Amino acid sequence: MRGAGSNKRPGGWRGSAAQIAVGRAAIIKWNRTRHLQPKCGAARKRDGEPCQNLGMANGRCHKHGGKTPKGDNWHRPLWPHRDAPGANTKLNRKLNDLQRTAVKREKRVARMSPEERAAHEQWQRTHKPGSAAARERQREYRRQAKETRLLLSTEPSPLSPEAQALQAEIDELKAELLELEYKKGVFA
Repeated sequence: MRGAGSNKRPGGWRGSAAQIAVGRAAIIKWNRTRHLQPKCGAARKRDGEPCQNLGMANGRCHKHGGKTPKGDNWHRPLWPHRDAPGANTKLNRKLNDLQRTAVKREKRVARMSPEERAAHEQWQRTHKPGSAAARERQREYRRQAKETRLLLSTEPSPLSPEAQALQAEIDELKAELLELEYKKGVFA
């Protein structure tokens, strides 16, 4: 038990000399390669220079959006794992946060003018969540449908005199072919 006259150093568990040596070697090895790791490129608030903290997979540190969900499920909440320590507390906090966000959104939408509301609803219709590939397919489908409508709505251009002469000749040959087929008894 530690008291006022105890010579033991305060703090956590120290471990054996061998364990301390292993830990020290691991830290030294890490520090040798740390400068080679990718750095966060976000601008710092205090001076606007690049952050220089170690970056995560998306190129930002944990303070500048490195933990932000991305990819196809960026809009879905990340639930705590059921076996994690304090999972119930984390889950309840997440549910409360989602509820609070929903109430704030409802209040913000209720305060909107009719023009702002219409613009908001239009934006919601055109910016549906989902995978990037699905959104790209929908954009391509809409582009092709627009081109098709444009092509179908335009009047066919009048034929040039040469094309009219060729069309008349084609019609004559078709009529001749029908007559020959009729005579052979194809249509009998």
